[in-house]
Amino acid sequence: MKFAVIRNGSNSKLNDLADGIVRACLAHGHEISSETNGVRFVLNLTNVEAPRAFRRRSQSIFVVSLVAMDELREDAQSVCYRTLVRSLSNLVLCVVPSTTLRPTGTNGRSEIYFTTPEAGFYLLPFDLEAIYQRILPIVSSHFATDNRFTVDLPAQYCGTSPIVEKIKRYGRELDALGVLPAPFPLRQILSEEDLQHIYRIYGITGASYGNLSARERIPELGKTTFWMTGRGVNKANIAKVGRDVLLVKGFDDEHGAALLSVPAYYDPKARVSVDAVEHSLIYRTFSDVGAIVHVHAWMDGVLSTRQNYPCGTRELAEEVVGLLHQTDDPSQAAVGLKNHGLTITGHSLGQIFERIRGKLLTEVPMFA
Repeated sequence: MKFAVIRNGSNSKLNDLADGIVRACLAHGHEISSETNGVRFVLNLTNVEAPRAFRRRSQSIFVVSLVAMDELREDAQSVCYRTLVRSLSNLVLCVVPSTTLRPTGTNGRSEIYFTTPEAGFYLLPFDLEAIYQRILPIVSSHFATDNRFTVDLPAQYCGTSPIVEKIKRYGRELDALGVLPAPFPLRQILSEEDLQHIYRIYGITGASYGNLSARERIPELGKTTFWMTGRGVNKANIAKVGRDVLLVKGFDDEHGAALLSVPAYYDPKARVSVDAVEHSLIYRTFSDVGAIVHVHAWMDGVLSTRQNYPCGTRELAEEVVGLLHQTDDPSQAAVGLKNHGLTITGHSLGQIFERIRGKLLTEVPMFA
């Protein structure tokens, strides 16, 4: 795997830390490149006061930004997440002074915060091998978030359907439960140029965690058809088919693309949730699953993924399906996504909500 290092406003301390991470990557057989073309990931050295972004040319390049704080701060999580957004990163590593006297790797008393777009946030001793092992699953994963539109949605579904109305109803309920956070309004943090870059790379115009989907069998469109909320839309205000909620009629696994059936008036900027790859795989694997809800919340006693894979990756979808196979009844189960949230299956949205009301923990536990 090739990678590059970009030193945006770095200092001697940050350079030393980065050199240690580079050595760990080289020791595992990866190759450093002086060019960013053809690399799998970029280690972006920047700072929390004025983070600079590496403007990747495609979504397949992962950006890991490395920053440092001179002292521990009470608002560290907010600062790290803001740095992640402003630096357009897949992962932020923030080195801070250690709160203990334990020796940690080659850097004395330092610890490191890991921050992901899914709001994952946890602290570890600065150990080069441990850092490498947590970077690797992220930068080696494969996004499957492309959308392919076909204007072939049957007329009777172009306005709404009973399933669409249920998605609207339960979207409002999720909002009322307080489990659809939008940690930072992007337009208050990023310039218009940065926003347009995010749109080109990810196809999003806002941040609203969580999603809902429900199966609606339309044989003339495919064997596995389901409605799913759009990417970044306000789940409390789902209104329009072809914009806020879209019909997925299949999935192109080879090219990582959701196949969408839309009305003629669809919004060309709309995108289905990045988790469509996961939902599609669940519906295809378990015929009794009729609905799926994803929330950034937790429940006691759930099985959880072992890796912190990014949303919208093939690897996350496959691990979730593997966990569902381990449950007593995959069609009525809840599994955890590490440092992220829950995927909950049911025969219908109504059944899912009957099971989760009063049981959701709004704070997701963080673990290394």
